Amino acid sequence: MPSKSTQTRAASERIEQADVVIIGGGMVGLGLACALNGRDIKVLVLERQQAHLRQSLGRDCRVSAIVAGNVEVLQGLGVWSYVRDAQAIRSMKVWDDQHAGSIRFDAAEIGQQALGHLIENSHLLAAMQQVLATSENVEIRCPVQVASVRWGSDRAQVRLDDGQQIATPLVVGADGGQSWLRKHMGIGVQARPYRQQGIVATIRPELSHRGTAFQRFLPTGPLAMLPLPDGLCSIVWSAADDEAERLLALSEAAFAEELYLSFGPLLGRMLEVGERAAFPLQMQMASHLVRPRLVLVGDAAHTIHPLAGLGVNLGLRDAMVLAQEIVNAQRFREDWGGLPVLDRYLKARLPDLVSVMGSMEALHQLFTRQSPLLAQLRGLGMRLVSNGGPCKRLLMRNSTGLALPLPRRIV
Repeated sequence: MPSKSTQTRAASERIEQADVVIIGGGMVGLGLACALNGRDIKVLVLERQQAHLRQSLGRDCRVSAIVAGNVEVLQGLGVWSYVRDAQAIRSMKVWDDQHAGSIRFDAAEIGQQALGHLIENSHLLAAMQQVLATSENVEIRCPVQVASVRWGSDRAQVRLDDGQQIATPLVVGADGGQSWLRKHMGIGVQARPYRQQGIVATIRPELSHRGTAFQRFLPTGPLAMLPLPDGLCSIVWSAADDEAERLLALSEAAFAEELYLSFGPLLGRMLEVGERAAFPLQMQMASHLVRPRLVLVGDAAHTIHPLAGLGVNLGLRDAMVLAQEIVNAQRFREDWGGLPVLDRYLKARLPDLVSVMGSMEALHQLFTRQSPLLAQLRGLGMRLVSNGGPCKRLLMRNSTGLALPLPRRIV
C-alpha cells in the first residue's frame, strides 16, 4: 500500500484542466468571471487572501465611482441586483481652487437619472461573489498561492504552492498594481510617480450633498468629496507625501478643520471624520499587456491618478472586452490564448486606455502647475466647457462610458 507521502505527491502531480485561469479575485478578476459565467468555459479564480476591510465611520474606506455605462454592464451581468447601498451621483461640480471658473455636470443633460453610482468596494465584491456562488463553470479558490507559471506552445501550466498544477490555454493577471504575475513574467512598467498620497476617509458634513460629487483642484492636487448614503461623504484628498503625512497625523478635530478650510463652505462644517488611510499615487502602464497565453487587466496592466475615479471602470471594460473575445473565439473554435485573439483584444482596448490615461495626465499637469496665465486659461476653458452645449454632452457621454463601443452583455 502506498505511503501517505506518496499519495500526496501523486495527487500533487495530477494536472487539472481549466479553460481560463484568473490570478486575482478583486473587482476586475471577479468581473471577468461574471462575464464568463454560464458559458461552457471552465474558469478558475485564484486569490491569495481574503480582502482586508478597513472601515471609516462604519463604511469601507475604499469606494469606487462606477460610471453609468458600467452600471449597465453590471446590470447585464446580473451583479447590480445584489449591490447594497449604492449612492446615485446625479450631478458633479468641479472648480479650480480660488480662481474663477467651474463646471457643473448634471445627469439630466444627457437624459440619465445618474452619472454613476458610488459603491463601497467590499459591497461590489460581495455582489459579484453572490452571482458566482451557484455557478457551474466558475470556481473561486481562496486562499491559495501561485508558486510559478510555465509557458508552453499550446498551454500554460500554473503551479500552486501545495504542488497542485493546472493546465490552461489562457492565464489572466488581475492581481493589482503590484502584480505578482507581471513581475514573475519579467514585464516592466512605464511609471510616473506623482510623489503624492491619496488620503481616504468617510466624513459626515453639516449639509446634505444632494447626490452631488464635488471636486476642487488645489495647488497640490484634487480634493474629491463623493456622496454616500445616510448623508455621509467619502473623501479622496491628493496631497504631496510630506503634506499627506502631516494631515494623517492630525487629530480628528484638526483634520476636520483643515478639510473645511481646503474644501470650502459648500457642505458646511465637518461634523465627524472617520479613520483615515492613504495610498501612494502613480500612473503606470505595463510594457506588454498581452503575450502568448497571457493577458494583464485592471491595475495589473494600468493605473491612473484617481482624480476622475476611472481606474476600476477601465478594468471592468478590460474584463468585458476580453470576455467577449474569449466567447467569440470559442464560437469559431479559435485558440483564445493565442496571439491572433489576444491582439484583437488589445486593438479594441488601446484607444480607450490611451485616451483616458493621456487625458488624466494632461488634467493633472494643467491643474497642478501654478501660473497666472494657466489660471486664466483654466478658468476660460472651464467656462467654455460649461456652456458648450452639444460638446459638453458628448464629453459627458464619453466620460460616463455611455458612448463607448463596449459590450453591455456577452453574446
